[in-house]
Amino acid sequence: MPPQPSSKVKSGDGRSGTAQGKGSITSFFKPIAQTSTLPTVTRSKKSPSSSPAPRSSPPLPALRSTPPAAVKAEIEASDDDDSNGDYSDDSLEDLSNILGRGKNAMRTQQGHRDNPYATPKAKRTAIEFHSSPLAIMPRHKFDMKALAKDARRDDATTASSMRVKAAGDSQMDEVASTTGEAVAEIVKEKSGQDAQKVLRAVKRSEPSHLQPRYCFFREDYTPPEPSPAPKQGKTSPWRLLTQGNSKNIEQHLISGLPLTIARKSGVLPDAVFEWMLDTLCVHPSMVVRREFGTILASCPEQVGRLVTADRLVELFFRLGARDHDAELSTLCVQRLDDEPYEDRDWSCLLSFVCLLGVVAGDLSVAAAESATRTLVRLSLDKFLLCNVELLAEYDYAIKKLAEAIPSSSWDNLCLEICSSINQGVKYESVKINAVLCLPISSKRTHDLRRRLAVSSLFQDDALSRHNAEDTVTLSGIISCLNGESFTITPSTDFSELRANIILLDVAVDDGSVVKFDEREDENKFNEEVDELANKLRDIWRKINDSGMKLARTEAKSVVEWVQQRMSHGVRTRRKAKASVFDMPGQQEDPFLPRQQDYMKKFLERPQKTPPAVDVDEDTIVIAGG
Repeated sequence: MPPQPSSKVKSGDGRSGTAQGKGSITSFFKPIAQTSTLPTVTRSKKSPSSSPAPRSSPPLPALRSTPPAAVKAEIEASDDDDSNGDYSDDSLEDLSNILGRGKNAMRTQQGHRDNPYATPKAKRTAIEFHSSPLAIMPRHKFDMKALAKDARRDDATTASSMRVKAAGDSQMDEVASTTGEAVAEIVKEKSGQDAQKVLRAVKRSEPSHLQPRYCFFREDYTPPEPSPAPKQGKTSPWRLLTQGNSKNIEQHLISGLPLTIARKSGVLPDAVFEWMLDTLCVHPSMVVRREFGTILASCPEQVGRLVTADRLVELFFRLGARDHDAELSTLCVQRLDDEPYEDRDWSCLLSFVCLLGVVAGDLSVAAAESATRTLVRLSLDKFLLCNVELLAEYDYAIKKLAEAIPSSSWDNLCLEICSSINQGVKYESVKINAVLCLPISSKRTHDLRRRLAVSSLFQDDALSRHNAEDTVTLSGIISCLNGESFTITPSTDFSELRANIILLDVAVDDGSVVKFDEREDENKFNEEVDELANKLRDIWRKINDSGMKLARTEAKSVVEWVQQRMSHGVRTRRKAKASVFDMPGQQEDPFLPRQQDYMKKFLERPQKTPPAVDVDEDTIVIAGG
């Protein structure tokens, strides 16, 4: 049978092959000419336009659905010699078609075949967010209407504030000084309603810096220039200090030569002594002040003769005291809006107070009394409690000065000090500063502290002439608690209440407890202490300190710890706890001590005496265990 020609078929990739799938292997690697699938655009013969046909876009890849078995990939390299040079990613077949991703690829393929010029649809699915149930209000960065509205509101607030300040109401003036435009805005928003309530609320929450205060020193104080040094002869050794600049004087003082001369001679020229005393109060150098004080203290004869009461008054005025006459009976107590001693340097006052403590034993009686009165008056100023270093020097100086006063003059001095303070100051919150500054480590200052508290509490200056142990009784203090000063009302000044409670605590002290001869006296004393503690407990319950009321909170805490001290510190013995088996009105059994003694003897173990045994001298006796 003659051979018949083999029928050739087109494979899926356009290559020819035999029906049996046989062919030359080299035909697989030959490049295949790509034919454009786009229809040819021809110019119509009847078209009057001679413009050329529009340039066609690069041919789109043909999208075919080919079985995976029939796919034969051909990848041309970019540097292949047979490459036509216009290689791009568009010439590659879509990967989704190769992997056969469903019907979307088929629809896209059909769409491209129908209209090759159509814009291909995005294959990504847009993500839609659910709409928010809240309405989104647009915000403008600059809204002229809103800015104009704010400006009108600010103008109205300013005008309202000016009207409030111009009003003649004293209450409004006080509010304006403490709260300013904030209170005016509150009143304006409510059209003036409840204005009195707002004023009362602001008055109750008055800041602590507006509390009454006594100032011992001037607010506009400027340290004066040091006094000129006195002239000395050429042979005077004190030319080391009176001549030369400050640096040379400090070097001589550090060497110790002037101090050695003063201690050997025991006396200074009066002019040099007075000059050193003035310079110590104003000199800026700490070395000069310290060494001058040491040299002055080494001359006791001149201290007693030259440091008089009038001279001390002048020195305190040189340090910035409010008035040249430090013995005024009327004290200036006022309300201040700001701190009067802003950035004040107290180093010179510290050196002078230290000198008073060192030379207290060499002062005359009149000078020691004057210094004591002045220091007690200085302690009325609140700044002393806030300056720890100065308070320590004050503690030392006041103790030495009080001990230097003879006993015959002590009672009159206490009466004079307490009378001047009680007559010059009507605020207990100011008096309490002096009471708290007086130390209790010295018997004299402790006595003065208690006399001042008793005379202020009972408002009787005559009580300060005698020792508080002879004038104070618990029954009198209990009756004092029933007065108006300890009554809680809507108009109570809680800073004054706090000061009165502290005065009461100082007046009671330790209760003047002595050894009681009778058991009944001791029980009566403890009953009075319990009654006093119960009254303080009632005052504590009546104070409502809720709502950020600092003055009430401080007063309530002071009442509580004073009440606890009375129950646990003043009472002679701890209060017995009530038993559930105790009957109301049950009294102590008078036969209980006798029964306790009987039980004590009964439980005592009798001591056994070993029997006597005759033992020879050569016999060793071993005690049995």
